[in-house]
Amino acid sequence: MKQVHLLAPVLLFICINLNAQTTDVVTGLSWPIDMVLNGNDLYISENTGGKISKIDITDPTPTAIDVITNISYPVGIAINGNDLYILDNNDDKILKIDITDIPPTLTDVVLINKVTKGTLKGNDLYFANSPSPEQYKISKIDINDATPTVTDIITGINTTGLVFNGNDLYISNFTENKISKIDITNPTPTAIDVVIGLNNPSGLTLNGNDLYITEFGGGKISKINITDTSPTLTDVVTGLNLPNDTIIIGDDLYIAESGASKISKINISGLSIDDNISNSTIQLYPNPSTDYIQLSNLTNTVIYTIYSINGSEITEGQISNNQKIDISNLTKGLYFLQFDKGKIIKFLKK
Repeated sequence: MKQVHLLAPVLLFICINLNAQTTDVVTGLSWPIDMVLNGNDLYISENTGGKISKIDITDPTPTAIDVITNISYPVGIAINGNDLYILDNNDDKILKIDITDIPPTLTDVVLINKVTKGTLKGNDLYFANSPSPEQYKISKIDINDATPTVTDIITGINTTGLVFNGNDLYISNFTENKISKIDITNPTPTAIDVVIGLNNPSGLTLNGNDLYITEFGGGKISKINITDTSPTLTDVVTGLNLPNDTIIIGDDLYIAESGASKISKINISGLSIDDNISNSTIQLYPNPSTDYIQLSNLTNTVIYTIYSINGSEITEGQISNNQKIDISNLTKGLYFLQFDKGKIIKFLKK
């Protein structure tokens, strides 16, 4: 039996209180460096601990549980269905485990020198690597290939953070203190500067038009609006201890504070949708849902894209008033419905 849940009035705007304190989620970790969400489980790459752990974010006092240990130097992680991909910087390879296996078994996917962070777009895993101290690359593999071949995308960018917005891949340039982007549909892409003047940017998280930037050297999270011609940096939270990565879950920004050996969070309440859509009476329902979602009070047909919590594009199409969008094949978790003007509504697949 389905129960209809109406989305509360959606003309909400992001409002960050810089004096607000972060809340500790889990402590006692070993240099947490990357995070991915699967359902209610937040998977954490513990870099110096040589392991992947997880916590249940619905638990009021979560305890980190080891998922897989004895990894040399896990840096990045990415998830596709039940497969968790692990980027091992020290053993120079990408591995994977099936998270439903107890205990899971590590399987080599591809050998690649000094691999760091990665992100999925469809079947392609994009990742940063450094085949030599003088050369930095962003490359990709097709995870569906039995023996994946590494394809180089662009060279010369020392990155520890990647996130997609459509076909634009946003890249944090750690040493040059800036964010760039490339169009992956271009066979020979050129990096375009988006914003400069950062302090060792590492992780990137996209929420609608807002790009959250983890400034490792600055001990803070900042953000920009990617639709601005000349984006202005705004501090979201400061005073962090060597932050390495972020992930948005609901209205909370989770932060991997490597220097403090913990995951913390801060509320960033705010949703918005296209101003051309009825702001006061728009309804997305059912929410949560198992099979489909639909919108009421649309005044015209709009283009939409569905993104996962990690920023990966799931599907796109057009929708009219009260038309259904099939979500039966989605895995459980939080998703974002983004309209052609860049605004979003979140929904939960159960």
